[in-house]
Amino acid sequence: MTVKEALTAAGITPNPEYTGVETADDFILGIQTEATGQETPDKYIVVQEHVTEHSAAVNASSSDSAYIRTGPVTTKTGAQRQITINGERFAGDPFQDFALSHKIKFGTGQDVVVKYVYFSLRTGKGQQGAAALIVSADASGAANNPAGFSASLNAIGKPAEYTYSES
Repeated sequence: MTVKEALTAAGITPNPEYTGVETADDFILGIQTEATGQETPDKYIVVQEHVTEHSAAVNASSSDSAYIRTGPVTTKTGAQRQITINGERFAGDPFQDFALSHKIKFGTGQDVVVKYVYFSLRTGKGQQGAAALIVSADASGAANNPAGFSASLNAIGKPAEYTYSES
């Protein structure tokens, strides 16, 4: 399912002026899995099928210094977007087939860098950028339980602000 199809299926038109509660289900995570045919974020593949979580965090780095007569001061020196993805295996899902491919699981460097978009379907506001897709588990679980998988998406550099609009 593409980002555009996910918004259509949700039946919600993003409104930048929206106020109110947002749930985890209100956030769309899309990944560019193909270089051709997915040139714009509305065509990216949604991380959704049998996914139980895509939790976003901003991991800040800082530096501590002590100054005369001021004392200790913490300076924020940077931040990295990290999205943790957990779910149950579903063969045939375009995102899982891509993320759990040999190329991504065992790839390094630029081989695992993908373009992504992450935004609220309520407001349409979020971010887009490039990130390393790192798979940490590809077939977890006990007997008679669905096989699980987990991965993280670690942004490279500062993501750009993004507001969804129909292309």
